[in-house]
Amino acid sequence: MQSNNNTTLCVTCTNASGPWLDKAIKLAESLHLPFQENTACWQGQSLTFTENRLELRQGPDSGRELQGPLFVDFLSGRNSFRRLHNCTIKQPLARAVGIKGGFRPSVVDGTAGLGQDGFVLACLGCTVTMVERSPVLGALLNDGLQRALEDPTVGALLKKRIRLFCGDTRIILETLFDKPYTIYLDPMYPKRTASALNKKEMRIIRGLVGEDQDSASLLASALRWAGNRVVVKRPSKAPPLSELPPSHEIHMKNNRFDVYLTGLHGKEGHGDQQ
Repeated sequence: MQSNNNTTLCVTCTNASGPWLDKAIKLAESLHLPFQENTACWQGQSLTFTENRLELRQGPDSGRELQGPLFVDFLSGRNSFRRLHNCTIKQPLARAVGIKGGFRPSVVDGTAGLGQDGFVLACLGCTVTMVERSPVLGALLNDGLQRALEDPTVGALLKKRIRLFCGDTRIILETLFDKPYTIYLDPMYPKRTASALNKKEMRIIRGLVGEDQDSASLLASALRWAGNRVVVKRPSKAPPLSELPPSHEIHMKNNRFDVYLTGLHGKEGHGDQQ
């Protein structure tokens, strides 16, 4: 995901002292953003440390619809539900990345976003390298992972199976010691018409990261580095990311997975075609 420079974005903290304040100041320095002591005076977007988590909040002058904060939580809500009730190797995501009975591939999630799919793959037994190039989303994702690592239920699992990099996936792929079996890409979807607006959460993310103008280049790089396959999540009616046709597709109600097989096992996996 591409990062947008946003002069209305700052880092704040709801506490006037303590470890959360220290974290806020360090985050502001690392992201080269202003630190705002008085949260009530800030009218734009803010990365706000509370006693519980890091949140992206929308101020009245942010240019976006006011609503609840955006944050990453792997311990409750949708992520927890997917882990407890939909963590099966028969789901389309699992079949797309190459999970089979007794086999769990290594996966690079090259467009990690809020980490939802990468988290599911880790819960299914894959080792997952998350890469997110938006510094803001990367900060939210890192905060969610750090809090989850302290949880007695999933902490040990995540510590063993997930690592996070912030940066350009094309560059980071060149630094990995071993080729991943699967590279998973979920680029920003094309804008929809007014009659089918993106969810509010996705509109906030789009405002942060902009359009993925280099998705075809990312796919080309992924095809060079994936050991077995590249999986691209697309809207059902959207064209493929490039002129290269996928090896096969796995269809869902509103989306599909385009699977590009590569490497020495290029003929493997056609039995997954739906």
